Amino acid sequence: MLALVYKSAWDVALEERPVPQITRDNQVLVRIRATGVCGTDLGIVSGKYHAVPSVILGHESAGEVIAVGSAVTTLQPGDRVVIDPTYYCGQCDMCRTGRQNHCTHKSVTETGVSADGTFTDYYVTEDRFLYKLKDHVSYEEATLTEPLSCMLTGINQIHLLPNFRTIILGAGPIGILYSYALASKGVTGCLVDISEERLAIAGSIAPDRWEVHSSFENAIDSLAPTTNQVDMIVDTTGVVGTQVLSQLASGGYLMLVGLRDGNTSFNPKEVVDRSLKIIGSIDSLGTFATAHYMIEQQIIPAKKIITHSFPLEDYEEAFRTLGCDIQGRTLQASSHAIKVVLQSSGSSF
Repeated sequence: MLALVYKSAWDVALEERPVPQITRDNQVLVRIRATGVCGTDLGIVSGKYHAVPSVILGHESAGEVIAVGSAVTTLQPGDRVVIDPTYYCGQCDMCRTGRQNHCTHKSVTETGVSADGTFTDYYVTEDRFLYKLKDHVSYEEATLTEPLSCMLTGINQIHLLPNFRTIILGAGPIGILYSYALASKGVTGCLVDISEERLAIAGSIAPDRWEVHSSFENAIDSLAPTTNQVDMIVDTTGVVGTQVLSQLASGGYLMLVGLRDGNTSFNPKEVVDRSLKIIGSIDSLGTFATAHYMIEQQIIPAKKIITHSFPLEDYEEAFRTLGCDIQGRTLQASSHAIKVVLQSSGSSF
């Protein structure tokens, strides 16, 4: 089978790999049909995020069941499924204390990072990590389930009120999905991005009553012209950090979800005195089924969020569309794409 393999920073290539085999009775072999390109993939390729050399990249996937283990009773060949890639053992200290997204085995089981992923033709997982797709949900649309579940996980850490004045920094796929996840809770606010081209796209797909702005200051003026403070700021960019704490109202939340290295500072006295909350969130924790439902019920305009689709063989063009030039070894923000999906060639079994 064809697979996109990571070797080292800026060194990725398509390789022929053997089709993985079912080795346990609770496993399922899935033919991958579509996989979304995540910011983590861009970080791995550009050397900004660690992955195990020789690993197959990719983790936001949907496909078709090809074979099932002897103990699998809920799935059969031909079923269309979406894959929850966040493996957890259920037995370690992290799992037993409700932190399955930080399972202690993550260093060898993280799909597309420390364990083989889904930028390929076939993938084996346990039946508990597969969810059936309704006929009206395309494989491409289903790839948004995993990132949406991550947004819902972040929101679950907040004592959220529907009247929270909210600003999301970054109008890429994560920012757009966060706006819809928050809108499902009754929250309205503003999306901010420095790219006018990306804002134009965001403006056409943002939830009702959500605004788009080209500057943080304009968003503050719109939501809180008197106090210049809002209740929640979600930083999807990874570059703003705690710089915006003064714009948070007392008791407000700063949600950090961008995976970028950097240095930031804050005054602990201010955080304590004003009851501010700084929260980091990664991966999915008990929210995949809800995300699956939201995609299925078309609460998320998945077709509009997915702006580009490429065959797996054209991975370099796909990455370049997102600002990651593998040949040129450069990574910069892209302004003309939101979500990009790679489609597997589906080589014969």
